Amino acid sequence: MSRPASAYLAHLHSTTRFRLEACVDSFVLKTLELLDFHDRSMILIPHLIIPLAICGELKRAAETDIGLVDVRKSAILLVVEDKIPTNTTNREAQVIAQAIATFQFNNEQRKQLGRNTLDAMTVPYITVSGTRPMFYLVPITRALSDAVFLGAYPTATTRVLRCDTTATHQTYAGNGMVDPQYRKLALGRFLAFRETARRCWTQFV
Repeated sequence: MSRPASAYLAHLHSTTRFRLEACVDSFVLKTLELLDFHDRSMILIPHLIIPLAICGELKRAAETDIGLVDVRKSAILLVVEDKIPTNTTNREAQVIAQAIATFQFNNEQRKQLGRNTLDAMTVPYITVSGTRPMFYLVPITRALSDAVFLGAYPTATTRVLRCDTTATHQTYAGNGMVDPQYRKLALGRFLAFRETARRCWTQFV
């Protein structure tokens, strides 16, 4: 086994052995690097804090576990939230809040660069429970962002697409990507989502 492969599997096993969120953070970051989610102008930033305007307050923030940022275009492209399986935080509420913060941030950056702001953008989002990924496409509109800023109930429905990564074989027993068959399934989903996410980025980069 190559040295990089051994190092990657060590990160993988640490998530199930130690059950620490720092281990999950490290493993997910290594996975995104392994699968080339970034390129020469894109960097993966752990614990990215994004300003969030909500209920008339401009000084709130949404903290992500990992953000993929295009430095050249000053845009957040992808948001990742990962947890140990026993963490009971409302994950999908975080998905929506961080996607809205991403929309606000990207439009503010466009304004500062003298570019037109956008009325809508679809934010690619990944959550990971232990080593089990789930993928989202979150469409955020200016109307939804404005409603959140004003503390008002949105007038239009927002439909979020979600893709679960569910094992299809009998040997899987909750070990996530430690199971080789599940690991193959999950890495395939990561790669497919990378291409989907890149198509979303073309909307606002």
